[in-house]
Amino acid sequence: MATMSIQTIETRVTKDDNEIQAQSRQLANRSEDLSSHARVGYALTHTATIDGTEYVTFVDTLTRVND
Repeated sequence: MATMSIQTIETRVTKDDNEIQAQSRQLANRSEDLSSHARVGYALTHTATIDGTEYVTFVDTLTRVND
């Protein structure tokens, strides 16, 4: 019987328009995290966003079937 692994990745991205470089770096880090997980068999199954006053937090849920 196969089991499933579940991982979550949280990424906080600044909303400050004066911090474009920081935003780009934070989004690039999120993309790299998702790609790294995909290389080992995880699939992105859900993304939630939490909107705060200074930041947006992305909560990505990834799953993988274990053999």
